[in-house]
Amino acid sequence: MKNNYFLKFILASTLLLSFQFFSTAQKTIENHTAVIQTPAELNLPLNDCAISSAQTSLDVNNVSANLLVSRSLWDGNDGAAYQVPNDTANGDETSLFFTGGLWMGGFDSGGSLKMAAQTYGFGTGASDFWPGPLDENGETTVEGCQNFDRFWETTSTDINSHISDWNDNEMIDGLVPNSILAWPGKDNPEFLTANGFQLPNSSTGFAPFFDRNGDGIYQPMQGDYPNINDADQGIWWTFNDAGNIHTQTGGDKMQVEVQVLAYAYISTNENINNATYYDYTFINKSSETLDSTFVGIWVDMNLSCSYADYIGCDPSQDLAYAYYPNPDIQNNGCIDCYGNDIFCDGIPMIGVKILEGVKDIENNEVIDRGMSSFTFYNNAGTIPPPPAVTIDPNSAPQFYNYLTGSWLDGTRLSQGGDGYDPSSTDYTTYAYSSSPDDPNGWSMCSENAPDNDRRVVIGSGPYTSQPGSVNTLSFAVVYTNQATYPCPSLDPLTEAANDVQGFYQNTVGTKETLTQISANIRFHPNPMSEYAKLTFDDLENNVQQVDVFSIDGRQVQSYGNISGSSLEIQRDNLSPGIYFYKLLTEDFKVHSGKFVVQ
Repeated sequence: MKNNYFLKFILASTLLLSFQFFSTAQKTIENHTAVIQTPAELNLPLNDCAISSAQTSLDVNNVSANLLVSRSLWDGNDGAAYQVPNDTANGDETSLFFTGGLWMGGFDSGGSLKMAAQTYGFGTGASDFWPGPLDENGETTVEGCQNFDRFWETTSTDINSHISDWNDNEMIDGLVPNSILAWPGKDNPEFLTANGFQLPNSSTGFAPFFDRNGDGIYQPMQGDYPNINDADQGIWWTFNDAGNIHTQTGGDKMQVEVQVLAYAYISTNENINNATYYDYTFINKSSETLDSTFVGIWVDMNLSCSYADYIGCDPSQDLAYAYYPNPDIQNNGCIDCYGNDIFCDGIPMIGVKILEGVKDIENNEVIDRGMSSFTFYNNAGTIPPPPAVTIDPNSAPQFYNYLTGSWLDGTRLSQGGDGYDPSSTDYTTYAYSSSPDDPNGWSMCSENAPDNDRRVVIGSGPYTSQPGSVNTLSFAVVYTNQATYPCPSLDPLTEAANDVQGFYQNTVGTKETLTQISANIRFHPNPMSEYAKLTFDDLENNVQQVDVFSIDGRQVQSYGNISGSSLEIQRDNLSPGIYFYKLLTEDFKVHSGKFVVQ
């Protein structure tokens, strides 16, 4: 029991210090003490679901992304995990990712940590996730896991053919593509015949679809069709964390059903043609409220040699990325250490762009958490070995620490050096947050970081997950081959990310799963130099106070006696960096946002 108390102290200390700029999150996090249990102590119902084996490829454009149902998002144990440009048909197995996966964790009302995560499941056999949905009691069956160890895929060709069939006489009288008939839309009457098993009942439904008559039922013979956001290829699947014991983290089950839509577009815009998109939906099927909940995307990026990549993030863009800093590669032509010609058509950078972060209701307003943290850890097998507190996690609290912006032992990430300094109070939740070409910023280039095999965690939270609540996270993988050695500018990758974000907003729009934000609030320009204007047209003469906080939670500005529908924010003594504003109305509602001082 002594080890339990030590871990509880470490995790409680971490949570107490984290995310002070969110007042609601601060109140909930401070009241938690994690209860750490071994799998044997968890008393989990053992459903004996097997780890999934199904694989497919999202490969309609210039990307080939290997997808797995629940082991990993991408996996390089059997060929290229994520290839740009897509040249697998010619036998090229060059991959820019080795693997990726989902992490999520939160606390129940008794202070017990619930944690589920995936890393190298395909290679190690460890898993916290299993195929298929959960029933209304948050449980599944072996048969349910087996049935859903598969993907449902459709294309714009099939969808447009189906739409044309309907439009000519408002009847479906031609041959219906199987991808339309088999689509797991809610209560699909064709599902059993097309798939060989019955689609379970679900109050929340399954795959998204266009509902022509608005009855809430997917009826392809009545003109309904899959909604893949007007993409050229869309792939849907679902998995859960309740099908068996969590052998990856050892954590208690959250009883969350996860639904995923992966999609891609063929485009004359090079940045769109080099991107893939992912919409995650999280449904709390437990009877418990989980607070201080975070979700995250874990990635082992692998631009070239596994030990040679540099990583970083741009918090203002909700963007995490990897680049290759070694100029010696040029002297070898364009061949990397594995013999791949990855650099022959230009020097690549690859990034994960959060399009819409997980959302939460805070003071009756919907708050998009965006990329709330960017952390990393090192392969313990590297020579010389990295510090022991910066290596792979082995327990649920350690996974949660990385997910929420801390190191393995609960020490908070700090600015400068390698980000680990227990004596520092210069806290941050974003590792290496400066552009690599900024000699005065904090990047792996400016720190001349040693070679290592690094894995990154892109977190979004905190949020409160009520029983039955539905939350979403959307992101894209973006790419450019216009980088330079040894310390590239972020401009080419940022341009790609902006194109991808703009296309997403124009095509998909904003997905609100809670309630629409009522206030029309703008901060312009962002980034700001000497001053910016905060406008709040829908709150005219109703704003009581505006406070500005630094990234470590310190209040650095405060404005009162506000009238009208706008406020000029002065730079004054603000240093370059990321800041948050909180706007308090006279009826005690809080609106918040993020801006950058350059």
